[in-house]
Amino acid sequence: MSSLIHDWATANGLAASSNAPAGTLSFTIDRVRVHLVPLRGGETLVEARVRDLPAAPIERDGLLQKAMSISTARMAAVAAGPVVDQAASLLKLQARVPAHAGIDELDRAVSVMVNEVEFWRGML
Repeated sequence: MSSLIHDWATANGLAASSNAPAGTLSFTIDRVRVHLVPLRGGETLVEARVRDLPAAPIERDGLLQKAMSISTARMAAVAAGPVVDQAASLLKLQARVPAHAGIDELDRAVSVMVNEVEFWRGML
């Protein structure tokens, strides 16, 4: 676990789960499961699941087109962007926090992520 994730977790009274991948911190805020993942170079990835993707290709493609339109409209204001997992089964939001960031910046990124996931769930 990076020192930033560790310091943020300590400040928020959280501890790493024994079944989480090494260095990753996962927690739930307002029905949103957030994952903090240390990246090479000291950055931190903030990630949360928005929703499952439909199994039917036509429905999945339609939902993804809608997600890309929403993302294009929001990208100037919000640093979080949509991504699809490797199995093409879930839509997630991800944002990166710079290596030089402090606890306050990571705290803002987590707060924005939770709010954005709620927004996206409402839109999709």
